[in-house]
Amino acid sequence: MSVVKVTTTLPISWKEFEVGEWAHTFLTEGVVACVQIDKIRSMYYWESRANSEEEWRISITTDISILTQLIQSIESVHPYDTPQIIWSAVNSNENYSKWVKEAIK
Repeated sequence: MSVVKVTTTLPISWKEFEVGEWAHTFLTEGVVACVQIDKIRSMYYWESRANSEEEWRISITTDISILTQLIQSIESVHPYDTPQIIWSAVNSNENYSKWVKEAIK
């Protein structure tokens, strides 16, 4: 069995409750089963220079059947001009995969 993990980042200038509210919208839309939030350090090349700064990493668990809708939702409310939105199918046990499918509306 498998589920889809989607990852994006948000600016560290956002307060934790703002990040939580942003992520919660996807739960209420019924396009995700689970959202995990943690602080990370990102190093990247942007506008002709190397950057290093803290960000919020958002890891989202969903089902493949809803992936396109979720990506469109993320893009429509994301604060970055070019947000990182990456995903992959990952193996999971049967009970977890079943729960993910049931949690999505």
